[in-house]
Parts: sequence; C-alpha cells; structure tokens
Amino acid sequence: MRRLLAIGILLLAPDEAAPEPAAEAEIRPVAASFEAAPATPGTKPRGAPATAPAATRPERGQAPALELVDVQALIPDLVLDLRYATDDNLFGEPVYPEKARCLLLRPTAEKLARVAKRLREEDGTRLRVFDCYRPHSVQFRLWQIMPVRGYVAPPRPGSVHNRGGAVDLTLASPEGEPLPMPTDFDELSDRAWHSYEGATEEQKRNRARLKAAMEAEGFRAIRKEWWHYEDPEARQAPVRDLPLDG
Repeated sequence: MRRLLAIGILLLAPDEAAPEPAAEAEIRPVAASFEAAPATPGTKPRGAPATAPAATRPERGQAPALELVDVQALIPDLVLDLRYATDDNLFGEPVYPEKARCLLLRPTAEKLARVAKRLREEDGTRLRVFDCYRPHSVQFRLWQIMPVRGYVAPPRPGSVHNRGGAVDLTLASPEGEPLPMPTDFDELSDRAWHSYEGATEEQKRNRARLKAAMEAEGFRAIRKEWWHYEDPEARQAPVRDLPLDG
C-alpha cells in the first residue's frame, strides 16, 4: 500500500529533477556489454537474452576502468541491503537473485571505498547499499512501472546504474543498522528530496553528512532522491545486462 500511495503522489508531482544521464584484493571482473531494444508493456525487451549471460573476463586490451568489480572486496564492512533482491521494492517481488552482489566500475568502487574509509575512521560509521550496478533488463521493467523522468531513467539511453557508475545507499551504525533518514529507500515523494525541511534534525544531519562524504570523492547527487549518487566519470561507460550473482 505504501508503494501504491507513493506512486500516486509521484504521478501528480512535477518532473523537476534532471533524469539520470545517459585496492589490490582478489576481484573477479565482469566484462562485455549489451544494449536491448525498447520493449512494449508486458513483453520481454526485444533482443534481450532469455537468460542472464554468464560473467566473463575482460576481452584482451579492455581498459580496467570498464571492469565491474565486487565492492565488498574493497569495502569488507559494507552492509548489503539490496532491495531488488527482496519483495521490499517498487515491484513488490524480487527482480535480483537472492545472492546478488554490489557491482560497480572499478574507479567508482575505489571512490566509494575512500568514502567508507573516511566515515569509518571518524566514528565507525559504515555504508549500507540498496542498489549498485543494475542490469539493463531490470531498467526496462522499472520504466514500465514508473515512466517518469527525474525518478526513473528511460531504458534508452539508460541509467548510470546500468553502466555501473551509480549507487543507492545510506549510513549505518558500526553494528550495520541504518541511521535515521527522512524516508526509506525508493519513497517517491517530496520527503525524499534533499531540500525537504520537514525531517527531524537527526535525519537532516545524517542526510547532509552522507552528501558531504560522497561529494568529497566526486560523486554527484540528484535533487529528488537523498540515497542516489553517481560518478560523473562513468556516464560514457557502456550499458550492460549482466548477472549479479556470478
């Protein structure tokens, strides 16, 4: 019911935010790219594989910056709360595998590791992630549910999530519990905007602290989602449709 109410609020709200644009641990890189053609409601995107393609190593000569890496290899205390692997999301059902990983482009993951290190050294605060790399086929499904620019990027040209350069996250206590924020993840109302002033002082402090920490490493926020940050340097990376549990 909360999701349905949020969707109703969203469709009445003006679309003011810009749409999403087009460590030496042992890390298994994921390579290759996939561009699906637009889908019509209720159908599988034309050209999409029947099953998720297997993860592969980079082709010879591929730039390391295009590798997708498992972020937990760089941030061992990262808290995974990948909502699309549960039924607590806009779909109301899992659309990621149960053992989905948080994958990001290597440079983006390294920036996030520096954010985590700074917060950890300050007072033990940890990062808790809701979404990282998002397969392109899932973007088609999101767009069918919520075709509203500024909240969901259209499948073409695709989201920065589909390129491995965006992360949805929050702050967590040293024990891994989420710290108070103005809303839960994916609440599509003005309460999720960075400019929302109706939150408690603690919620506003946590929101501001996350924003400052992320922007210090070059991440960019968007106005309507306090949890969403993207790496501007990843905007030209290829859109991909790869498995999250390989």
